[in-house]
Amino acid sequence: MRPSFFLRALAVAGVAFAILLPISLIKAKISERQARADQVLRQFSEETSGPQLVVGPLVAATCEETYTEDRQVMRAGKGETVVETRTRRCPTVYFPPHAFSASATLPVETRHRGIYPIRLYRSQLELAGEFRWPAPPMPAGQGTRAWKHVYAAYFVSDPRGIQAFAGGGFRVLEGGEPGPDLPQFTIREDLGAYADREPGTAVPFAAKLNLVGTSSLAIAPVGDASEIRIVSTWPHPSFSTAWSPDRQDVTPTGFTAAWRMTSIATGGQPAWNLLASTPGKLATARAAGVTLFDPVNVYALSYRATEYAFLFVLFTFAALALAETTAGVRVHPVQYALVGSAVAVFFLLLIALSEHVAFALSYASAATACVVLLTFYLRHPLASAARTAVFFGIFAGLYGALYLLLQSEDNALLMGSLMVFSLLAFAMIATRRKDWGSPGRGAPAPAPAAGDD
Repeated sequence: MRPSFFLRALAVAGVAFAILLPISLIKAKISERQARADQVLRQFSEETSGPQLVVGPLVAATCEETYTEDRQVMRAGKGETVVETRTRRCPTVYFPPHAFSASATLPVETRHRGIYPIRLYRSQLELAGEFRWPAPPMPAGQGTRAWKHVYAAYFVSDPRGIQAFAGGGFRVLEGGEPGPDLPQFTIREDLGAYADREPGTAVPFAAKLNLVGTSSLAIAPVGDASEIRIVSTWPHPSFSTAWSPDRQDVTPTGFTAAWRMTSIATGGQPAWNLLASTPGKLATARAAGVTLFDPVNVYALSYRATEYAFLFVLFTFAALALAETTAGVRVHPVQYALVGSAVAVFFLLLIALSEHVAFALSYASAATACVVLLTFYLRHPLASAARTAVFFGIFAGLYGALYLLLQSEDNALLMGSLMVFSLLAFAMIATRRKDWGSPGRGAPAPAPAAGDD
């Protein structure tokens, strides 16, 4: 192989790898814009309310322990032991409902903060079911324990989103009113003294909660038997929570999802009591719910597109190299560099346009601009209208294939692999007669077999 051919191939390969630098800078810019969009969402959540988790109601039974204490006293100059009866608070114990159902409607509206869209919902929740009045507490140590007062307690992860709450006939305690030490709970309803009802008595409850939030809504299945149903106008739900829906119906106009769980799946009273008794743990409770997934996340799609950028460069440079090898076209390494730069700029155009218009339109505009520019630029070195038309078809096919890859994430690897294999197969077939020892001429034709004319 002639040294000039080897050096030329090395130069083209160097240009191809050099194009990776601007592509990596564009990927960094996309990540920066994604971080900025996330920051805007966090700021909006701080000003309104963020993702919401609803836990409750749980029955909170305050506890009082009666015990005896020996105390030494002096009487008539003599020491005596006096047994005194004392009381002290013992840990509040939490009980889940026997039956629990939750129904939520989730209308979604899109707000904009600058160029960044934000999904906001105003949900209406209806919580219903029944409690079983707790059995008396088990004795502990040398003392005896007794329940004193009983409350229904609700936890909402971001209380700023509570617009209205209506309980089921129980008195709602305002913040700061004397009551049990329930720091994690947002809403408390007074169910009265423990002695007011017999153990095992069924106590029905019903509550309505108007809640504003962003991004996601989750409802904890607190009951021994729980049923949860969410209906929304958002057509792109993501059920990436602790439980997948038992039934779901997703249409272009919205979705309906339903869950059914038992205490076997949730851990029952011991699990809820542990979460409610440990500060900060209720915010980590496992729940059923939905995230408002955005199928056209322009930053995710643009970033994925850059993952295939080197394939673009590879296909383009390979096509030019084949044109040089098979048709005698001469393309200077500087021209390779300019063509590769145009390919890289496509991804910058894509993210810049997609922040202002629909992604499909952004992609079509950026791809059209780059295809026209590349075809016009290569018209002179290709020196043939037919070759130019072939390259126009190659570029149009590449950008079309990339769009299909972005729309079909599950099949992206398969499609990309088939594209690379097709390129390799085409290159091998087109150069199968090429004499690579003398790149300027083809391989000698095979000698005729003996006996042939």
